[in-house]
Amino acid sequence: MYKTSCSLAFQQLKERKEVIAQLHTESDYLKRQETVKDKLLKLIGPFPEKTPLNARVTGVIRKPGYRVEKVIFESVPGYYVTAALFLPEKRKGKAPAVIYASGHTENGFRSETYQHIIINLVKKGFIVLAFDPVGQGERLQYYDEREGKSRFGPTTEHSYPGAQCYISGYSPTKYFIWDGIRSVDYLLSRNEVDPERIGMTGRSGGGTQTAFTAAVDDRILAAAPECFITSMEYVLKS
Repeated sequence: MYKTSCSLAFQQLKERKEVIAQLHTESDYLKRQETVKDKLLKLIGPFPEKTPLNARVTGVIRKPGYRVEKVIFESVPGYYVTAALFLPEKRKGKAPAVIYASGHTENGFRSETYQHIIINLVKKGFIVLAFDPVGQGERLQYYDEREGKSRFGPTTEHSYPGAQCYISGYSPTKYFIWDGIRSVDYLLSRNEVDPERIGMTGRSGGGTQTAFTAAVDDRILAAAPECFITSMEYVLKS
C-alpha cells in the first residue's frame, strides 16, 4: 500500500513540476497562488467565525531599549492564546511588526535560541508578537502537577490532540493556523503597528506554521520560514 501510494504521489509531484515550469509572468504566479490557496483551504477545512479577542495585558517587563507586554487573547471563545509583545522603546510613528512562531521547545518562545532571534528583531526596530502554540509554553494540555511539567514532550503534546482531530474528521493544522491569523488581528488592534508592514517567521514547527499561515492570510506581506522546508519527494523517499 505504501509503495502504491508513493507511486501515485510521485506522479502528482511530476505533474506539479510541469505546471510550475510553465509559470513565467507575475500574472501566472498570482493565479497559481490563488489556486494553491483555494486547495489548501479546502484541505484544512473552514475556519471558525471571528469573535472578540478579549485581549488583555497581564504584566510588563522592562528591558534596556524595549519592553515586553504579557498578553493573552481568545482565538475562539474560551480558547486562550498566551503571547508576549516586544516593543522597542525608540520608535518613530507606527513600526513594522513580526509574528514569531516557536518550534518544538517545551517553553516555546522563551527558549534562549528563540529569544536571540526575537531580541535581534526588536533591536532593529521591529515590534514582535511571539505566541505559544497549543501544547507549549503556558498552553500545556497534559500538565503533570506533581512533576511540574508536561507528561510528554511538545511533539507528543501535538500528536495526541492531532489524533483526536483526525478521528473527528478535522485537521489540527486548522487550529495552529487560526492562532496565527488571530495574532495578526491582535497586531492590527495595536496603535503602534503599521498594518502595511506585517511579517511572520519561525523555526522548525514554527517555520511550518509560518508557511501555512502566510499562505492563507494576505495581511502577512513577508514570510521567512526557518529550517523546516524540504521537498515532498525527498520526504517520501526517505
